Amino acid sequence: MKDKRIAILFLTIFIDLLGFGIIIPILPNLAKEFAAESHLGIQPDIAVGLVAAVFSVIQFLFAPIFGSISDRLGRRPIILGSILVNAVGYLMFGYASSFALLIISRIVSGFGSANISAAQAYIADITSPEERAKKMGIIGAAFGLGFVFGPPIGGWLYDWGMNSVKLEPILQGLSQAQNMQQMAEGMALKRSIGLEYVGIFSAILCLINLVLAWKYLPESIQEKSGVKRKPSETFKGMVTVWSVEIVGELLLINFIYIAAFSMMQINASVLWKEHYGLSPKAIGNIFGIIGIFSAIVQGGLIGVFQKKFGLKRMLLWGAPLCAIGLSIIPLPSREWFYPVQILAIFFLAMGNGFLMPSINSLVSMHSPAGSQGKMMGILQSMGSLARAVGPLFSGILYAQYFALPYLMGGFLMLIVFILALLLNAKLAKNTP
Repeated sequence: MKDKRIAILFLTIFIDLLGFGIIIPILPNLAKEFAAESHLGIQPDIAVGLVAAVFSVIQFLFAPIFGSISDRLGRRPIILGSILVNAVGYLMFGYASSFALLIISRIVSGFGSANISAAQAYIADITSPEERAKKMGIIGAAFGLGFVFGPPIGGWLYDWGMNSVKLEPILQGLSQAQNMQQMAEGMALKRSIGLEYVGIFSAILCLINLVLAWKYLPESIQEKSGVKRKPSETFKGMVTVWSVEIVGELLLINFIYIAAFSMMQINASVLWKEHYGLSPKAIGNIFGIIGIFSAIVQGGLIGVFQKKFGLKRMLLWGAPLCAIGLSIIPLPSREWFYPVQILAIFFLAMGNGFLMPSINSLVSMHSPAGSQGKMMGILQSMGSLARAVGPLFSGILYAQYFALPYLMGGFLMLIVFILALLLNAKLAKNTP
């Protein structure tokens, strides 16, 4: 029964993340274009970070609330409701025609995507501490597979939609001025059709996800908590949890790690387009390669790593691997672009494969009894705050020099390594 629930939860998370992965090759450059057209006075590079930050701030606000509610009402209602909201957010994204509408669509999607804490708590509900790292790797594998298929599908759909609009017949026989005007209008039309293809397809995936979860994903907790937590109490808990031994240190490590990685995750599409001339389809393919590496590491090797190295070493070794991967991304010439990116992807996949499951598992293992949902919600919420801070910081740095976000990300991962080293003594005493 447990294996069946894990399989269904994996499928649910995978479909959810597939819809998210589809927009990755398109969103950053789209935000930059809309910001340039809006005349709102927002520096386009910073606007890219702003769009990512809005999404993540909403996750930050609602993840701990959803986690606490799931302790009281169950995991299933939270997961089902958020999937439906996600479908609405993707439809809004598909019909966004301005920077303001794009922001609104990301707010809605951020609300719908705050369900990951309930999914993590679901896994914690049905697994033993000894198996938890391996099963938490299910979420990492779903992320990875979402990036295997999502970004390439997104790039292909966007390209297909744009190519469905033929400008040549429209431009024939026009004057130069008319030609330029029609060309601008035609490109806007091509972009809007491409977005529609992406948004509608993602919304359909969410509806399929909803049907599968409704039919096959049972509730994971038999005795729901009777404690009613107000939102203010939840956020007060986010302050006091820093004093919990080991958990507080892990929250800080997770925050810096996610902030450093998100600096690359959002900015890379802009870097690859502007400095290496890649199309959305090519950008999607690169993210697909990242997904393949991540799925192999987190889906197939986590159990082997935990058994051979243990959680403490996984936490310690993940940081320098990520530091190397982040730092080399902007360094190659065009001729060496793909070999260096594949090497960077390898280091990032290994580093993430060590860090993400070990942090999740250690937080779960050291959480007070009956608070799995709350603790996972706080962990996810702090990660969402880091995903807001990282892209904003990245946009500011990128506007100064294109390589700075990646070099700074590598530096931050070295700080994570130092913090993990300091925590190692405590983990040796408290972690089995």
